Amino acid sequence: MALDKVRAYGKVFARPRIRRVPDLLRLLVKRPTILAAVGTYETALLVSNRIDGRLKSLAMLKASSLIGCPF
Repeated sequence: MALDKVRAYGKVFARPRIRRVPDLLRLLVKRPTILAAVGTYETALLVSNRIDGRLKSLAMLKASSLIGCPF
């Protein structure tokens, strides 16, 4: 299950986007220690299965609606 999540995220990030590099990615490339820390944190979140998947989805939906994000 965790491996499927990692594959799905890999497919999304591997997709070609507009030829502009996002500002966050540009910053992280310049700071490899921060990049490693963020990567470790995000990986830990992906593989942690302590909270039910439906509850995680509801929390993400509520957080995105609070900040006005359409996703």
